[in-house]
Amino acid sequence: MPTQRQLRERLETLATILYRYGATFPVPELERYASGTLRFSFIAELPGSDTPQPATIRLAEIWEPVLATDASDYRRAEYAYDFVDHPRNRRRAFHGHDPDYFAHEFAVLVHEHCEETLGSPDCSHYFGLPVDAFEAIDAFTALWVLGGSLGCADLRCM
Repeated sequence: MPTQRQLRERLETLATILYRYGATFPVPELERYASGTLRFSFIAELPGSDTPQPATIRLAEIWEPVLATDASDYRRAEYAYDFVDHPRNRRRAFHGHDPDYFAHEFAVLVHEHCEETLGSPDCSHYFGLPVDAFEAIDAFTALWVLGGSLGCADLRCM
């Protein structure tokens, strides 16, 4: 489980990877709540066509202190990784949030979103597996560079 320092380094590494792709964004910050929970959220605009808007990657994570330890360790409690390809009018996302709801309704803790046409998904949620921010960046940048289908037809609706 990472420490607060390791989470800052994680955020810096994520930002550096996106920066190396030519993305632009304000310098992201690791925010701390009074409860000790840490979070970050930022949107990176990718280079290329900006009609109607540039393609974006949003990375957001919430990390809660692990009280069974010395409270210097954290566990990822929620995440949202989104790729919105405005020039191609499509979206792909990996989410892990509202675990009680998704566990009760679908017996899963994470889900995905996929819209071959932005705003017109075949399903509101798809079954998925837990994804790390680094895996999300890899998946999103491949879709951004290669184009083609997002693969929504291969996913299973909830």
